[in-house]
Amino acid sequence: MGISMKTPDQQHMLIQEGDSASESADEIDDDVQANLVCPSALSAVLSIVCPCAWLCSIRTIQQNEQAAVMAWGQYAGSITKHGLTIVNPCGIELRVASTARASLDLKDMRCSDAKGNPIIVSGNVIYKIYSVKKARVDMQNVEQYISEQGPMVLRKVCSHFPFDSSSGPSLRGGGTADNSVGAVLKKELQTVLHDSGIEVLKFDLTDIYYAAEIAAAMLQKQQAEAMVEARELIVQSAVDIASSAILRMKAKGHQLSAQGEERILGNLLTVICSDKGVHTTMPLQM
Repeated sequence: MGISMKTPDQQHMLIQEGDSASESADEIDDDVQANLVCPSALSAVLSIVCPCAWLCSIRTIQQNEQAAVMAWGQYAGSITKHGLTIVNPCGIELRVASTARASLDLKDMRCSDAKGNPIIVSGNVIYKIYSVKKARVDMQNVEQYISEQGPMVLRKVCSHFPFDSSSGPSLRGGGTADNSVGAVLKKELQTVLHDSGIEVLKFDLTDIYYAAEIAAAMLQKQQAEAMVEARELIVQSAVDIASSAILRMKAKGHQLSAQGEERILGNLLTVICSDKGVHTTMPLQM
């Protein structure tokens, strides 16, 4: 079965799509201020006919709260300032929403990376409601909506990045601030949630690891890659040390034949590059 990996150009296209689609999401419009005394003609007439209804007109809007004013089932405006408010009580319903920051944890989501490897990821979304009209009038349950859309966006973005990479952005980290996985996650989710009145403040991965069925094989691969990198560094350093030793011996006036240089270089490389202890041997001449 062939596995297609997203190229850097495709990853860049995804980031550009997130940029263009989130431009409108960054434009946050204020809700229309409600006419609290006369939200509708019918409410005004009823409040005049029955003035005692105004005894129930005082409402309290808490800190970090906004309210959508519904007059006879129709949106009439929003209350965006906290404190005591006098609202015409006839046919009026207040739909309150908290504008404080909230977080959503996405635990142990199974998805695939750009190479098709099954992985388990967890993420955290920090968001807040900026439009009470969109959140409480246009949406039935905005909290459920974000809890359903978050995993979909997480799986989509993870499929465009490799688990680990030394040459570009990856799920384990890397890349610039503009094309990192967290930046793309935030832009993609903001595009989906803009019409729901939610501003995504942050979306980061909190945990990531390979699925159990390939964890052992990928661990062996990582160990092999680390061993190769370590051996390359050891060999490069050993050559530099041995060459420096020969040059210093010549600088101090030691006359070395070609065979002597080869023997010294071979011994030094053997001692430095060996992964086990070296035992000294002395040649015996009869």
